Amino acid sequence: MSSVADADRATDWYIEQDAWKAAETLQLEIRRALRRMAASPGLGTPGAAGTRILPIHRFPVSLVYRVQGDHIRVIAIAHQRRAPGFWRGR
Repeated sequence: MSSVADADRATDWYIEQDAWKAAETLQLEIRRALRRMAASPGLGTPGAAGTRILPIHRFPVSLVYRVQGDHIRVIAIAHQRRAPGFWRGR
């Protein structure tokens, strides 16, 4: 699974709850976090295996990413309490 699929799954959960505005806001906050991360790659908290973790404002999810030279690789968009570390091995 990819980080795009993770974002889609999180958004779909809000849609299934009839929380359309929350689904839209989540997508907006993910885009904002991606822009912040791109501008300041060291912004996230250091995590396991060289990752960094950047919480998404107003939602219980975080971007899990790795800085590799001049590139940033988003590994997962992970719920902060469900299935921790599911993204390991990506």
